Amino acid sequence: MPAGFKSIAIAGAQSAIGKAAVLALAATPGVSVLVLTRAVTARPAFLPDNVAHSGIDYADVNATTAILQEHQVQVVIAPLNSFAIMQQIPLADAAKAAGVQLFVPSEFGTVSKGIPDVETPPYLRVKMQIADHLQAIGLPYLRVFPGSFQEFIYPLVGYGVNKKVNILRSLKGDTPFSVTTCDDIGGFVAHVVTHHPLASLANKCFRIEGDRTTLNGLGAILDAPIEKVNDVPVPEGPLTSSFVGELQTLVDKGWLNTETRFVDGDGSGGANALWEGHHWTTLREFLKL
Repeated sequence: MPAGFKSIAIAGAQSAIGKAAVLALAATPGVSVLVLTRAVTARPAFLPDNVAHSGIDYADVNATTAILQEHQVQVVIAPLNSFAIMQQIPLADAAKAAGVQLFVPSEFGTVSKGIPDVETPPYLRVKMQIADHLQAIGLPYLRVFPGSFQEFIYPLVGYGVNKKVNILRSLKGDTPFSVTTCDDIGGFVAHVVTHHPLASLANKCFRIEGDRTTLNGLGAILDAPIEKVNDVPVPEGPLTSSFVGELQTLVDKGWLNTETRFVDGDGSGGANALWEGHHWTTLREFLKL
């Protein structure tokens, strides 16, 4: 029987991380799982039969509070996509009112605790705003930083555009960074909230790492030439070259690894050991190279 929490709610369950967490939790004996979606969203087809579902209006804090209380939710996990990230604020207010003991916000990327304010990009400022809100209302949080998604490796260096590892000309490209699959991220979150007590999780930052590489090292992994560029090429779509370039810059600064220390409690040192006996997916395994 797990030693941690027994009743978990997940908002953002249809994201890759959310789906992995739901399936891991559903397979954990003695744990009840509630998936929260928008009120207009049907029950996701992938949900196992033992997972409950409720549609909510994020803006209606009282109604969400009642649902969380009805299911006696102890932990809320919120792997929401970037367009919905601010919905965590009313969700956190409802969780606080419902007596939820732990909130896992949508971090799941670059380290955001203690980083230099003047260098912080907008997408991290929003995540820091959520963390500040959780602290302000006194709702314990668990922030998980896995580095780059392994699923994002091709876009990170524009490999899908020209079969090259495109690196900004201004960067050295030799700083190690963590790369972790969404399945490992979701599985890790599911494991720690069900196998570790609140005292080990509350207001903690965990850095995890499926594998590690460098921007230059991707040349050998992908068997591709390295091209120094002014702008990283991106395929047609919503992804922008400026965002990818910004992320490469943060990689080069060490903001996506397990070692770079900013402040006490920023998760430096890594937390892989909390998932005892787990085999973390390597980049070559994920890419089937």
